[in-house]
Parts: sequence; structure tokens; C-alpha cells
Amino acid sequence: MPITRGIVAIGLALVCALSLMGLPHPQKNYIAERCRAGLLTASQWLFSQAIRYAKNEQKSRFLLTQNVKLALDNMRLREAAWENERLREALAFRRTDGATAVIPAEVIGRDPDQIYDTIVINAGSDRGIVKDMPVVTAEGLVGHVAMVGVSDSVVQLLMRSRVSALVQSTRAQGIISWVDGHRFRLRFVEASNLVRAGDRVVSSGLGGRYPKGIPIGTVVEVNQVKRDLVFQQVFIESSVDFPNLEEVFVLAVSAN
Repeated sequence: MPITRGIVAIGLALVCALSLMGLPHPQKNYIAERCRAGLLTASQWLFSQAIRYAKNEQKSRFLLTQNVKLALDNMRLREAAWENERLREALAFRRTDGATAVIPAEVIGRDPDQIYDTIVINAGSDRGIVKDMPVVTAEGLVGHVAMVGVSDSVVQLLMRSRVSALVQSTRAQGIISWVDGHRFRLRFVEASNLVRAGDRVVSSGLGGRYPKGIPIGTVVEVNQVKRDLVFQQVFIESSVDFPNLEEVFVLAVSAN
């Protein structure tokens, strides 16, 4: 089949050539001009298509680059919005905590054993940090400064601390101890005290480390154990996101 097509094509070419040879000279010139014009037009069309393709390719690359830039800018704006929200909450906390000074700091290190026992912040003695200063977020108590360096400090988280606390509504007092996750227990709450789910628990100011009134958590469960007629079981939950802390605030105050 390919051979037959080739023979037919050669035959047609010979017929066209013989036909052109038999034509008068003016017609030959006309046909030659038309062929030349057609070839020129075709070459110009091909050249313009190549240029258009190159321009479209360049435009597509430019648009893709712009899309990537816009996506990155979008992510930065979302992160900035979250950070602004956190800072607004923190500023609201600063206006109401009654502290004489609040030192903002960023978390730059975490406890490698994954127990969330301590964190490292980028503020030390160079910014007035002193051992045992309370550390908070807008959501509540985080812990206290355990060690102070020149430009950083180690913060002992609430999980490894004992905090004297009270139920804000009824003034029932107890000692906070960690259970798991965000869950803590308010121990030594007398059975005669009325404590309900939803009650807010804050630091009592006793013990000399934490000032009075810092939010610790909300009561989520209250149990009266029959074999213990003196104390009731009170469990609270902290709103502080301990595993994902990014910014904290050190209270440069005396707890007394």
C-alpha cells in the first residue's frame, strides 16, 4: 500500500509538471507568484504560531509563578491572622491581670522526652527574668521559670507543679495536680463544698509562687466517693494548648 501511494504521488507530480510546461509563459509566471505567495504566507503563519506559542508558554509560566507567590502570601496572611488573634487575647489578658510587668517570649525548645515537662523560651536575665516567675498565656497558667540563662530560660510546665487553687464561684480550695493531657485534679476539696461542672478554677495566691486569680481551668467532673467522706473528687480541664505553645508571657510580679 505505501508503494502504491508513492507511485500515485510521483505520477501526479509528473502530470502537474507536464501540464505546467505546456502552459503559456504569463500563466506560468502567475502560478509561480501564487505558489511563492502561498509559501511565504505559510511560513509567516508558522513563524507567528511559534511566537504565539512561546508567548503563551511565557505567560503560563508567569501566571503559575504568580499563583505560587499568591498562595505563599495567603499562607503568610493566615498565619499573621492567627498570630494577631493570639496577641489580641494576650493583650486583653495583660489589661486584666493586674501585673506590674509582663514579658512576652517565644518558645524555642521543648522537652525531648515528649512528656511536655519543660519548654525553653527566648528570654532570660537580659530581659529581667528571675527564677520562679509565673508563666501564662491568654488561656491561663502555663507554669513557672525553673532556670534562667542570659538570653533564655527553662519553664517548668504545670504538669510537674503543685498549685494552690480555688473555685472562683464558691471559693472552695484545693491543690492542682496533673492527671493526663489537659486534665488535672483539684485535690483536697472538702465534701461539704459545692462544686459544679463549668465552675472556673483559678490560682489562690497561697504558697508564694503564683499570684491570685490566674485562670487554671474549668471543672469538668465532680464525684463524691462513698468511702471518702471528707473530700470529693474534682477534675478540671485546662484551655492551654501545652504541646503547641508558641508564645508565652512571664509575669514579673511577686505573688505576695
